[in-house]
Amino acid sequence: MAVNIVDLPENILLNILQLCNVQDLTALSVVCSLFHRLTKDSFLWRHLCFRDFRVSPESCEKSSYEKIYKNVLHKYGCMLGLYQSQIGPYGGLLEIRFQDGCIEGAVWEPTSDVMEPLKESITFSINGNEVPTKCLCIPHINPHKCSLQVDKRKGIVTQLCSDNEGHIRTLCDMDRDVTGNLFNYVSMKIVYLNEVISTGLIHKPLMLPGPDDIPNALRRKDGSFPKQIITPGLFKGTYSVHGIEVLLFRYKDEHEIHGYKVTGDVNVHASKISVKILLKFPAYPTGKNSIAAMKTTEPESSKTPLDQIPEHPFSIPSGCYYEATTPLPTRCIARLISLSLSLSLSLYLSSDIVNCMPFQLP
Repeated sequence: MAVNIVDLPENILLNILQLCNVQDLTALSVVCSLFHRLTKDSFLWRHLCFRDFRVSPESCEKSSYEKIYKNVLHKYGCMLGLYQSQIGPYGGLLEIRFQDGCIEGAVWEPTSDVMEPLKESITFSINGNEVPTKCLCIPHINPHKCSLQVDKRKGIVTQLCSDNEGHIRTLCDMDRDVTGNLFNYVSMKIVYLNEVISTGLIHKPLMLPGPDDIPNALRRKDGSFPKQIITPGLFKGTYSVHGIEVLLFRYKDEHEIHGYKVTGDVNVHASKISVKILLKFPAYPTGKNSIAAMKTTEPESSKTPLDQIPEHPFSIPSGCYYEATTPLPTRCIARLISLSLSLSLSLYLSSDIVNCMPFQLP
């Protein structure tokens, strides 16, 4: 005897609907009153929010899951992730996330202390309670309209501000209390931002490497990695008058690690390689612990495996720049020869590596 699908228990029908895409659900909602009611089920849309966009249920409590999916996630959910903003030579770190029923762009910037967490500011917000959705620029400080264009093929997001003068004026007001060299850095960044905000501020996707991106050639026989191996990812580093900057470390291969600028400055632009770490050239402590002595030392390839390099006392070479308040380690598990790709940064090379602190976004 044939069984009509509408005769199935509702919990079975809801399990089936969870396998459908939104287009299918829209079509099913007009078939009959039963499917119309089932396609409005809150738990169904809660499941779809997590299945398609990994949006946790806790972040959707203020609005209905269906409204959030249709008004916000369906159009803008593809933007969720980490980006590098293109601001002339400076760049920026942007996280597009879902929070409290909205999609928002959070800019993460270093403070004046390498040990402090990054400073967060919201640069745009998309509220799903209005149809069509309005995108607001700098919503927490001076809200004004902006629009977002998404190139889904390349993953690039272009932010177009509708009030360029108000946008720049707000940024200047935010940094009016900054003085000294940092003020010059912020001012130059605002100048470049002013140039791009009228034509569109471009955010390019930033793919973060992790432990799985460490070359297998660096593994021990038991499959583990030596403690001397750096886990790739985002780091903070001290760059003298340029302040604290954000770098992304990736493995080129089992012989080299490259540090790319995420924020950048006029010497080493954003996206460019700032430093190379040579894994086959460990540097051992000598009596001449200074930058000048290191520059005259010819690197030699070591026959000692990296994980067999003995620990030794840690000390900052004379001639290095570092914050006096930065807590320094007392032991060193490995010293590696590094190449700075900026002549003006060569004197601060050891500082760049020593003060690079790995971090994760909250």
